[in-house]
Amino acid sequence: MNIADCLSEHARNRGDHPAIEDGDRIIDYRTLDAMVDETAANLSAEDLSPGDVVAVMLPDSADHLILLCALARAGTVMLSLSPAHAREEAARALAAGAAKVVIVDAPAPTFAGVTPILLSRVRRSSDGAFERPDIGDTDPVMLIQSSGTTGAPKSFLRGHQAAVAWMDRYARTQSWSSADRCLCLTNMSFNVGRNIALGMLRLGATVVINRAATHDALVRCVRDQRISYLKLTPSHVVPLLDFAAGKETLFPELRAMVVGSAPTTHEQRLLARQRLTPNFCEQLGSNEAGLLAYATPAEQDAFPDAVGRLADGVEAEIVDASDQPLPVGDVGLVRFRADGYPTEYFDDPEATARAFRDGWFYPGDLAAVNDKGYLFFKGRADDVINNGGAKFYPMEVEAVLLAHPAVSEAAVFAWPHPRLGQVAAACIVTNAPVSRRTLQTFCRKHMAGYKVPQMIAKLAALPKNPMGKVQKGKLKKALEDQKSAGPRPLSDTPA
Repeated sequence: MNIADCLSEHARNRGDHPAIEDGDRIIDYRTLDAMVDETAANLSAEDLSPGDVVAVMLPDSADHLILLCALARAGTVMLSLSPAHAREEAARALAAGAAKVVIVDAPAPTFAGVTPILLSRVRRSSDGAFERPDIGDTDPVMLIQSSGTTGAPKSFLRGHQAAVAWMDRYARTQSWSSADRCLCLTNMSFNVGRNIALGMLRLGATVVINRAATHDALVRCVRDQRISYLKLTPSHVVPLLDFAAGKETLFPELRAMVVGSAPTTHEQRLLARQRLTPNFCEQLGSNEAGLLAYATPAEQDAFPDAVGRLADGVEAEIVDASDQPLPVGDVGLVRFRADGYPTEYFDDPEATARAFRDGWFYPGDLAAVNDKGYLFFKGRADDVINNGGAKFYPMEVEAVLLAHPAVSEAAVFAWPHPRLGQVAAACIVTNAPVSRRTLQTFCRKHMAGYKVPQMIAKLAALPKNPMGKVQKGKLKKALEDQKSAGPRPLSDTPA
């Protein structure tokens, strides 16, 4: 099995059907299949062999999606990285993934041991025929990374068969079909954006590349391109709700608008149905497991506090700290199992022991499940920060703050945000005058912007328990007290 095999079948059976639409560029399935072969041949000419890890660091485009299909067809392993990554972050991800090359769309900084290749070089015309390798069901096709408790990337491999299970679970639960015209506002550099695009191609549907830079442009795109399925996050929904105030329903013809990556309130759902589309749906998932729960409008109304009903083929249990199942309705650690789940992080045995046990996946969430299969999310058991679906750990931010010469101690934690769900907040101890703006500028040089703390409070000392561990609950209270006291926690002028 190869996840790109479906393209040849579509080329034979629905060759004229549009596969990818990128502005005025329309690529049908017959043309797409030929382009994928051509690109795979060029990849082979770059001394890339089945099993090699190829990093992709590109903005969304038709050529980006063609490249992903070609990487699968060539038997290589795709590692998707955001072009927004700071150089240090990209270097860590490339090293952790043992990438052989990184494909970029413009000359980029060099990375030790990784060869940069321009997209135009592998997407050029090729006269050479491509001999497709024999790829097995369990051969890896994706290397997926997420932050570990140490701040270093955790990595796991997904094989072709497991990738198909991921896509098919979405398709069954959310009623995808070959008639869909899909627009996803989550970039293909993220796991869910990439896999939704590949999953739609697997069905023979049409993937429309997002080029809308404004809300007006997005409304026109959905209408003019006859979008049926729109995927986005709460960070997209909240400003859309404000934009839609006083207007007619923005997307009345959508088959489904699906919001994921962070929970929404029921008030937001009701407002979205009124202002955006009556077919406003919600999903919960993870990088490791894919889709876990899904809620249609009727299901949202039936259980407003739930994040959705367990997805087709997904089993969940709520357990205590000893992994013993709890009664229905009790809150505890939630664990999941289904076909296609990974069983380990290949570079982190400690994280593997925490997350994968006895055939179950433990995402580290607290939840409850009722007798009808609805999942009630209660928060993280650890302290991960979820900024509009982009998840990261405080230790990453703490390490950067501590690299500034004026900062002697730092503790970072999640802080509620009305649009993004959560942002990073920091409490620091300083040894020299420094402004909040100076620290934020320093952080932006070393990490992606969404990880930069939006609030920074200066304390005389960080509260610690007898074992020397920082008590972040007390820090949150200190920050609340400083905010209610008046001026900004850390001034924009040096102290």
